[in-house]
Amino acid sequence: MESPNWLSTTLSVLYYIILLPIVKLTQFILLVLLPLWRLIQWILLPVTHLARVLLGVALFPFHAQLLSRFETLYIYLGVAGLVGSITGLILFTCFNFLSTILRIDAATEDKQAQGMTAASYRAARRRKQAIQPAYPLSPTVLKEEVTGPHRNLLAQTIVEEEDSDL
Repeated sequence: MESPNWLSTTLSVLYYIILLPIVKLTQFILLVLLPLWRLIQWILLPVTHLARVLLGVALFPFHAQLLSRFETLYIYLGVAGLVGSITGLILFTCFNFLSTILRIDAATEDKQAQGMTAASYRAARRRKQAIQPAYPLSPTVLKEEVTGPHRNLLAQTIVEEEDSDL
């Protein structure tokens, strides 16, 4: 069965009015941009070659049919990873929900775990020194100096330095 003559004529007119100018405009744009495209391809040729080599190495197991031997193991490990991820996500959501409900957020613990600033450390040290007596409770025994020819490092008093406030 032949299509009506008016349909064929209408489609031909629409082709020449709508589609043909779009095709010719596209061909002109490609003709103008082709030298620029060739220059970009030439500049990026080393990168393209390296990418092809790396892709060939990465896809070697698929071309050599090596992956078919490990298909069962691959499916098993894939399903195990998926089940583990979903279980971990469910446990994470439950823990966050329960900690929010019971108001035991980790944010309050983090503020205490951050440690002391330099100013708070100095203030705590001053308070500690104010509480401790100036002289220790046990008497200090001083070693008498040895007079004579046997003066060495062991006979000298070792003075310990106190911690600085920094």
